[in-house]
Amino acid sequence: MTDLAEADYSAAARECDIVMKGGITSGVVYPHAVCELAQTYRFKSIGGTSAGAIAAAATAAAELGRAEGGFNELARLPAWIGSGRNLLDLFQPQRRTRRLYAVVRSAASGGPLRALLAALGHYPVVAAALLAPGVVLALLAAVDGGGLLRWWGIAAGVLLALGALLVGLPAFLAWRATRLLPENGYGFCSGAPAGPGAPEALTPWLADLIDRLAGARGGVVGPLTFGELGAAGLRLEMMTTNVTNRTARRLPWEDRTFWFDPDELRGLFPERVVAHMEAHPPAGRDAEGMLPLRPFPAPDDLPVVVATRMSLSFPVLLSAVPLHRVDWTSKVNRERRAAGQPPLATPCWFSDGGISSNFPVHFFDAAIPKRPTFAINLRPFHPDARESADEEENVWMPQSNDGGRQEWTYRLPQPGRVLDGRLPAFLGAIVRTMQNRSDEALLRLPGYRDRIAHVCLTPAQGGLNLDMPAPVLDVLTRRGRAAGVKLARRFSPHPPPDQDLTWDNHRWVRLRASVPLVLDMVERLSETYADTAASPSYAELLARDAATPPRGYRLDSAKRAEQAAAIMAALEQLAAALPDDKPFDHRPPQPRAELRFSPRE
Repeated sequence: MTDLAEADYSAAARECDIVMKGGITSGVVYPHAVCELAQTYRFKSIGGTSAGAIAAAATAAAELGRAEGGFNELARLPAWIGSGRNLLDLFQPQRRTRRLYAVVRSAASGGPLRALLAALGHYPVVAAALLAPGVVLALLAAVDGGGLLRWWGIAAGVLLALGALLVGLPAFLAWRATRLLPENGYGFCSGAPAGPGAPEALTPWLADLIDRLAGARGGVVGPLTFGELGAAGLRLEMMTTNVTNRTARRLPWEDRTFWFDPDELRGLFPERVVAHMEAHPPAGRDAEGMLPLRPFPAPDDLPVVVATRMSLSFPVLLSAVPLHRVDWTSKVNRERRAAGQPPLATPCWFSDGGISSNFPVHFFDAAIPKRPTFAINLRPFHPDARESADEEENVWMPQSNDGGRQEWTYRLPQPGRVLDGRLPAFLGAIVRTMQNRSDEALLRLPGYRDRIAHVCLTPAQGGLNLDMPAPVLDVLTRRGRAAGVKLARRFSPHPPPDQDLTWDNHRWVRLRASVPLVLDMVERLSETYADTAASPSYAELLARDAATPPRGYRLDSAKRAEQAAAIMAALEQLAAALPDDKPFDHRPPQPRAELRFSPRE
């Protein structure tokens, strides 16, 4: 196959969108998947969450710098990640969280026994204090005891020591975590270097990578912004989660209610990024009365790396990003406003976008699309499947219009001989269901499932495996490229005659699936609009004069009211003209969807 680092990306003539799932280190599958697609397609809209947000930002930057070798540079990224300790070094704990992080990482990679040994090594004084009563009891029994009492005393001392260690040490570590993690932004690693002379850390590396992929940018100085991408016709979006307000947020946002503290962000981002944010407040907003807080930049001026970091704040591993917002529901701020005083802002912690939507496959959705929106999912192998030496077989896509309708099965483990992992697995499944149920439901819809490549991973691949060896990283890279190959083949402009799932088939399925939803809404809207049982009716509400309440959201001109009435009349005529046996209802694609109203994230 072509070396993607040396490939020619200038001939791509078609357009596509792409969405990528979060998965921490699993994101290593994305660079070569994207580069494989980039040989045929030019990306227009790019989105993702968490590790998928890193890939989305890198893809958008590489698209902007395509002519300057952006995708060639992106193709070299997996080799750098797989070299030495580069991947592990990106996640550097701060000094105060270093010992606790070492224990947790040992647990993640080696299980409870390795975690216990790490805890003994990093907290010897605590371990000694916990062991001391049991050891003293055993020694006293050995010295002063006699006969059977002596051996009972020694056994009791040993059991006391082991019990104290196995119960007390985890309790101590949990107590330390409740103190240390909040002080470090609720995470072990801030994303910044651990100290002078430390290796390259996640956020500075990411900021440099994005700017490097984007190329010269016409001599623009400063971090790459969403405005620069927009000026080039590129749309980049990613998810984050505001855990303080318990809301999912799509970045960048138009919301002008957030503020940032430059000193706080300097602990998370390079100086040049924070300085850019300070120098680019939204038009018409200043920090008078709110200092040291500054207004959060408008979308065009927001550095891409800031949004990306807000999306990838994996809980506990990476520190959350603090912004600030005025809570006007608080009594204190109402009193301060009445007194003419500036309000007090409340910290809002932004954590991983995957908390609320780990695979935002709904991004860039359209009732009937004008270009494909590819999506790359990361998931475990099916319980009946085994990893193959042929990487294309490790990437699953449906092969017919009915394929992919079944819900994916995540089986719970069997009882263990010593440790029974069923309860933790059950509780973990509850959390993942709450996290992913909306995304998982969309994956089964017609017009969605045929454009998604499911990259299957074993437990040792991706996720929290921060120290994967180079051969494993190479496997994930090749698997990602296989996903790109399969996606490009799926919507090839010249598909083989026996291929059912094509771009034209996708467009036809979306038309079949979407039109009934619109017609159903028109019928129900028209039926309720024409109902005169309520007084005033909807038609009377639309035709009321300026003196008649309600006063909110008026159209404010006779011309607008006339146009609105004409629109409603046309919808009524359309509803009346619909046949009882609607053509689009004949054997509709399954499962059927429904239209819902929801606020934009």
